[in-house]
Amino acid sequence: MNPILLLTADRSAMFTTTVVVAGMSIVFAVLILLIIIFNLYGKIVSKLEGSSKAHKNSKLEENLSLSAPAASVAPSAPAPVVEQGISAEVVAAITAAIVASEGPGVVVRSVRRVNVGSRNPWAAAAIADNTRPF
Repeated sequence: MNPILLLTADRSAMFTTTVVVAGMSIVFAVLILLIIIFNLYGKIVSKLEGSSKAHKNSKLEENLSLSAPAASVAPSAPAPVVEQGISAEVVAAITAAIVASEGPGVVVRSVRRVNVGSRNPWAAAAIADNTRPF
């Protein structure tokens, strides 16, 4: 093959138009395909999460209905041991948050302050969240 022919390109308007239209068509087709794939994936995941939440809620309701009579008969849990300087409202808020996240049947035994050092706890949480491995 002649090397000069390899260096010269077809510069006709028809060839250029064909290449541009074909390239844009391929890009748009792939983008549309990706949009369809992501939408289907989102629908599948939301259906799976919905069914698992419904299953979890039905189990929770079943457990609550079974444990409700026993809870009224059982003695209440002892009050948590609280460090000096922590108000009853703070203890109630902490206990409510723990019960909301962990579910009924959780017992808070003590509430105490933790020395976090010089770093703000929110800043430490942000650093831990942003630097965790993938």
